[in-house]
Amino acid sequence: MLEGMVFLAPLVLLALPPVLGLVYALYRRRRPPERKAAGLWLWQRARRRGRARRRLDLRLLLLLLAAALTVLALARPQIRLDRPGPVVIVLDASASMAATDLAPSRLEAAKGQLRERLASSPRALLIRAGEQPQAFGPAVGRALLDELEGIRAGDREGDLPQAVALGRRLLPGAPVLVASDGPDPGGVEGYLNVAGNGQNVGITAVGPGFLALANSGPGRWEGRVTVNGKPQGIKVPAGGYATLEVPSLSVQAQVLGNDALALDNQASFNRRAVRVALPQSAPALERLLALLGTVRAPANPEIRFEIGTPRGTPQTFTVYFAGQAQGAATVLDLERTLPYLRGVELVGFLLPVPPKAPQGWRPLLTGEDGEVLGWYSQNGVYLPPLAALRDLPAFPVLLYNLVAPRGEIRQGLLSPRETLLPRPAPSRPLPPTLVLELGPWLALLAALLLAAEYLWFQRGPAPVGSTGV
Repeated sequence: MLEGMVFLAPLVLLALPPVLGLVYALYRRRRPPERKAAGLWLWQRARRRGRARRRLDLRLLLLLLAAALTVLALARPQIRLDRPGPVVIVLDASASMAATDLAPSRLEAAKGQLRERLASSPRALLIRAGEQPQAFGPAVGRALLDELEGIRAGDREGDLPQAVALGRRLLPGAPVLVASDGPDPGGVEGYLNVAGNGQNVGITAVGPGFLALANSGPGRWEGRVTVNGKPQGIKVPAGGYATLEVPSLSVQAQVLGNDALALDNQASFNRRAVRVALPQSAPALERLLALLGTVRAPANPEIRFEIGTPRGTPQTFTVYFAGQAQGAATVLDLERTLPYLRGVELVGFLLPVPPKAPQGWRPLLTGEDGEVLGWYSQNGVYLPPLAALRDLPAFPVLLYNLVAPRGEIRQGLLSPRETLLPRPAPSRPLPPTLVLELGPWLALLAALLLAAEYLWFQRGPAPVGSTGV
């Protein structure tokens, strides 16, 4: 299929009229050529005929054509052909693709631009890019049109890099075309942006006693939100956030009014009892767990508490308290990237040094001389003896961080990036399958025309038997 002709240096074409004019002017100003005639009366007769009917000046025509072809060659023209071939199409299915600022939605607008490309491909792969990518094919493109129509938007976010990697693995060598309202993922052959400019206000965070909203629009949003059945007014700055305090640990909220995205207009937060297992007797720990609203579930716990040294990596998240110690040290630092250490102030406290953890566990607390006072793994925490921790102010905070998040139930929340709707960005179409460079051929043709003009008009022999006047 012919995509068309493009000029890589189109500004050069502006020189075409002045160049042709210059060639014409120089040609007309040259010294008149010597004309051969048998007599004066024939010369006068030829002049009268020239005034009556001007003949085609072949030499001027050759010079003008050569100049025009030279300018066109310098503009670097290309003919681009797009022939159907294998293709990997990655379609973003994140929640923001359901926004209706492009009719009927961003996702449907993307489908409309992908159908022809997919239908013409002899071998295609379609990837739905959600939180986990889903592949359809490889197959003939027409066979995947129903799968394309069945894709719906709504995931908390779309993992485009993972989807692209899956496509390259399942159909290696095929160009990848990504259709999304997010930024260009890079590293792909084609990118289709389907973002719009609609305004959206949505709930981005909800928790015990608070609510956060975001506004993607260019101006401040003033509206109302129903919280636990009661409407409240709120102002959200352009491209920013605002919070509401809720006098309740449970929250049911809804944004009133219409905007570009309905999927983030409702959210809720509730707590449930966390199931814990505590094989050994530890009265101080049991009291704290009861205050946190946990229930004992020895058979199927969500978190276990044990006294002793871990023997490996546990299957259920387990908090170990050392049963003995090997000296003591003052805490100098702790692993601050772990969420359950947020607000836990242990630096400067003197703690017993527990026995070394098994291989695979990493330091959690370190002392002034490099002693390891606590360990952690992907599925567990290993701490100093319980007797040394239970009276510290940081211990209830640590226990809360370990237990409370497991009983929190949040519904309706999207990624804040989805609520702050992405804005339009430049698209990159797939490169053509065949590119013909016309510049060298036009330059060669111009040279041939100049050579023909030189041989015909400047080196051509004079007619036999003619005399000059």
